[in-house]
Amino acid sequence: MMRKVLALGALCAAMMMANAQISANLEQGGKLYWKFLSGQYNITGALTLSGDISASDPIELTLQDLNNDGLAIDIQLRIQDLFPTLGINRTLNLVGTVVSENSSQAIIRWEAEDQPNECIRNINVSGTVIDVYVTRLAGRLQALVRPIQCRTNPYNTAWQSVTLQFEENGGDDNNYLIVEGNLLCLQNPFTFARARVRNMNWEAYAGGFTGVFGNVNGDNVVDDADLLEVLFNFGSTGSDADANADGVVDDAALLIVLFNFGASC
Repeated sequence: MMRKVLALGALCAAMMMANAQISANLEQGGKLYWKFLSGQYNITGALTLSGDISASDPIELTLQDLNNDGLAIDIQLRIQDLFPTLGINRTLNLVGTVVSENSSQAIIRWEAEDQPNECIRNINVSGTVIDVYVTRLAGRLQALVRPIQCRTNPYNTAWQSVTLQFEENGGDDNNYLIVEGNLLCLQNPFTFARARVRNMNWEAYAGGFTGVFGNVNGDNVVDDADLLEVLFNFGSTGSDADANADGVVDDAALLIVLFNFGASC
């Protein structure tokens, strides 16, 4: 009888995690590995320029809860890391939102709005170096996220293994970077210009063989060590042993470890 109860519980736990695995895996993985592939920019107003933007090096981003909504999928993106030659050394706090999610895919959107209202000197736009009084920075990224088999990080083998793949989703309406301000740091309507990065093509990887698979200690195998971690922390909150990320180490966390026992990355 007890064996049947455990089997039924494990099945229910597996079904529960299937519905929440993507966002939970993203959050518990703790990192987002992001690469800008290509795009274009156009500047209008007091300055008219347009051109292509080349690919950037992959960026490792730490996932955080920047808006205190209880979901740690927000990221801090340094514009300097994305566009090293541009010369804007500012950070955008991109707050993440799960737009939709099911067992096979999710759509996640990150969005930021900043009003620096400061003169940033020596901004380099295709060889044109100019001072700009930046009044607005805004950005949005939207991704289609799918689970993948646990694999070595394709960007850097020294980075953690990944279990989620991201691709750009939603076109220009949901993938852009906007910079607005006054050229020469002269604040009048005649010096106003607006730059927009569009046609963005990017990809990312995240997740890891962590809590949602029962590997609560992060050693890439579900074994006795994970089982003991859950048992020793049973009833606690805020612990890495919370395999299903519901806020408490309980029967559901234990069943996930048991259901995946022996699995490895």
